[in-house]
Amino acid sequence: MKNSSFWRIATAVLAIGSIIYTSASSSRSRQQSKQRREAGQSGEEYEYDVPVEYQDVFEKNMIVPAGWAFGVVWSTVYSGLAALMVHQALPSQENNPRYEKALPWWWTSWTLNAIFGRFFSENDPRSIVISDLTTKFNLPAALALHQSLEIGKTDVPSPEKYLRIPVSLYAGWLTTATVVGTPNTLLTLNFWEPDEERDQPVSAGILSATAGAGYLIAQQLNDPWYMLPFVAGFGGIATRQWHKEPIVGWTAATLAAAYVGLLAYWLPKGKFHEYEQRVIYDTEAEVLAGPVETWEPHQAEIARERMKPIEAEGLD
Repeated sequence: MKNSSFWRIATAVLAIGSIIYTSASSSRSRQQSKQRREAGQSGEEYEYDVPVEYQDVFEKNMIVPAGWAFGVVWSTVYSGLAALMVHQALPSQENNPRYEKALPWWWTSWTLNAIFGRFFSENDPRSIVISDLTTKFNLPAALALHQSLEIGKTDVPSPEKYLRIPVSLYAGWLTTATVVGTPNTLLTLNFWEPDEERDQPVSAGILSATAGAGYLIAQQLNDPWYMLPFVAGFGGIATRQWHKEPIVGWTAATLAAAYVGLLAYWLPKGKFHEYEQRVIYDTEAEVLAGPVETWEPHQAEIARERMKPIEAEGLD
């Protein structure tokens, strides 16, 4: 897909439209939930402003974070991604190879985001399953975006350097959402019968496995920022389950604290290991000076070997 001004601007429009549509659908759903509670139609109090079908499932799912975690993460991610979409649409970024590679994945991800917003606001069991599947499909798209933008692989100039961070947060949060959404689907399809005595240790085990997988994936991506949404997820579960389901609450709190400790060490470094190849593109300079060559360590060594005969001739 050619990275022309039309496609870059169209991508930004799609992104903003997807964010607005999803946010508006969520707001409408919260308003309807509030009206039902005020009218006394729901029969009981719920802690989430979501459709009744979702509320019932969330009550049974011990690893759903408290509502504040969703608000904090999504507002941060959407704001950051919107800024990135504006930046990639600027005329100065026409020759940015990373934005060009990411273009089809942006279209995939923003389309799936709108589909998620559509079904997350609906009040029926089918919508719970579809919204979970949409999240699962969106995770590979987000990871492909991560790779296309060469996060954890190359250093880039500002502001792109900082505008890529929301992509890391996006991929991390979709990973946690994929884990959280699976019990929602199993409960909705009656494949999982709630049993508090059994579900507490099972849920604690799922959280521990998720924490281990998250750290390993972050190392593979060479991206500590990917881990940050896990802190919000574990923290949200801890605050929700601290008194209700102590085993789950304490496990989530311990994992959140462990992640905070790891991030305090790794986040200032910005990476777990040195980049395999370090390429700094300045798109405005490229327009003036032409393409920038990519040099890897072994290529530099080859160049030095080739220079030796020339240097010897010079000495002769």
